Amino acid sequence: MRHKVRNPEKIIAGALSWAAGLSVLLMTTGLGLLLVKGEPANFRNDVTGPLAYLAGAAALEPHAIMGLGILVLLSTPVVGVLAAAISFLLIERDTKYALISLGVLVILVLSFFIPGFK
Repeated sequence: MRHKVRNPEKIIAGALSWAAGLSVLLMTTGLGLLLVKGEPANFRNDVTGPLAYLAGAAALEPHAIMGLGILVLLSTPVVGVLAAAISFLLIERDTKYALISLGVLVILVLSFFIPGFK
C-alpha cells in the first residue's frame, strides 16, 4: 500500500486559510448579532483578556465575539509558523528548519507577552 505524500506548503496554506476564515466568521457573526440586538457599534474596552472574550462569546455578546475574531486574526501568523514547524518535523523530517521555525514561534509568542520585544 502506497502512502500519499503530503505537500507541506498546502498544509501551511490550509492552516492559514482556516485561521483567517474562522476570524472572518467570528467577525461577521459578531457584527450580525450587533445589528440584530441594535447595540451601538463602538468597540467597548471592558474585556480584559482572551478568557473574557471566550466567556463573552459563550454568552453571545457581539463585542466579545468580534474581539475573539480579532484575536484569532492576530494569532494567524502563529498558526502558520506552528504548521511549518510540524510539517518540517513530521513530513520532511528536516530538524534544522523545524528548529528554526520553533525559534520563530518562540519570538512570536514572546512578542505577545513582553512589551517592546521585537
